[in-house]
Amino acid sequence: TGVAIAAATALLGCGIESSADAASASAKAPASAPVVRFAVKGDWGWGGPEQRRVTARLCAEHRIHPFRFLLTTGDNFYQPDGVANSANFTVPERCVTRLGLRWRAAWGNHDLGGDSTATVLGSRRRWFTFVSGPVRVVVLDSNDPENATQLRFLRRVLKVARQRAVIVAYHHPTYTMGLHEPSTAQQRLWAPLFRKAGVSLVLQGHNHAYERMVVRGVTYITTGGGGAPLYPCVRTAPGAEACLPDHHFLNVTVAARRIRVDAVTPTGRRLERILVPIRRPLR
Repeated sequence: TGVAIAAATALLGCGIESSADAASASAKAPASAPVVRFAVKGDWGWGGPEQRRVTARLCAEHRIHPFRFLLTTGDNFYQPDGVANSANFTVPERCVTRLGLRWRAAWGNHDLGGDSTATVLGSRRRWFTFVSGPVRVVVLDSNDPENATQLRFLRRVLKVARQRAVIVAYHHPTYTMGLHEPSTAQQRLWAPLFRKAGVSLVLQGHNHAYERMVVRGVTYITTGGGGAPLYPCVRTAPGAEACLPDHHFLNVTVAARRIRVDAVTPTGRRLERILVPIRRPLR
């Protein structure tokens, strides 16, 4: 309707990437929505051998079944923080560049020391959203979860989204079993919105491990094993299902009724393969 289109168009300048994307927020997904496959990694730009091995496996899987884009959960560049160089990006990520994979990057705390997440990976906004086939992805800035402008953006996007699946990504964990504590601000401000709006999957980083929790119907996955040194699992968490301190990336496939997530190690071994049901907004 005209009202819905106007509401979606109002999101322009708040992180929606194009007018076509804004309009699509209010359009129903087609009956036979395409399958979309993408990769996810976090805490990755360390510059060591594990980063190179994770990236090599990611590129190998892309050559067999291409990814639409490469999403990150932040801490993209270490040593120095926030700055891409030959050791932490140009050399270890060379195959990603050659294959032409598009980056979609969240900002982590280590990324605040420079501007390479904006200038190299293209994330000039700290929070933004985009649509790829049947899925809407919302990327947030967990460095500032109480930011009023970001909260308004999140509420508006979730209100008008009409895609089959909604996935949210950011850096600091809302729930976690890892070394760094969970964000109580996100539990208070973000988690109720995710549940009410029918968010299916939340992707987070910061703790250098693979974790999975299901909290009030929403699946939370920590993917922080992209290359930095690993962290142990040290605490309990609501809805805890898995915590594995292994280097990995995620191979995510969004289909009409469910999301398949494979956590893939540098050798190609699957830490987990799970099916996440696509949720609907609560009425």
